[in-house]
Amino acid sequence: MQRLYYLTDSVSSVLSISRDLDEAGIGDNRLHVMGQSNAVLNQAHVHTTTPLEETDLMPFGFTGALAGLALGALFGFLLAIMDPWTMELGGSAVLVGAAFFACFGAWLGGIIGISRCNHHLRPYVDQVRSGHYLVMVDVDNEVQENRVHQIMDGRHTEASEAGREEHFSPLF
Repeated sequence: MQRLYYLTDSVSSVLSISRDLDEAGIGDNRLHVMGQSNAVLNQAHVHTTTPLEETDLMPFGFTGALAGLALGALFGFLLAIMDPWTMELGGSAVLVGAAFFACFGAWLGGIIGISRCNHHLRPYVDQVRSGHYLVMVDVDNEVQENRVHQIMDGRHTEASEAGREEHFSPLF
């Protein structure tokens, strides 16, 4: 999946872009808009970004879960080998340790991630804070990408292309 980024100055431009992309078959689930105040965009019935998209909650939570899983499996394995309570723990210690530490790692990673701006959006935050609207369009293939470029270049010259990500994933 690719993500295309555009910057524009007005809500009316965002509404027009949203309408034109919807008519071209690029639905609301493919369009995300970030502005200084999401309240204005919500009143205009535009698909705004969510805290999951604005923060690094998902990548940090996922990374924390993986790190916790590995650490928990190691901890459980060490408990099973050391046998500290003179009872046979076996594979259950590894499973319980891995599950507990994976959950704890996901929680801790999420706490850290929700306090950080999304690394994908970091280059555009200053422009959004100065009053611009960041329009993000997700496309799956070249046909959709060409359709978006056609619409944006032909009908929306007020919006400038701000960037693109070739292999976009919300988890990384």
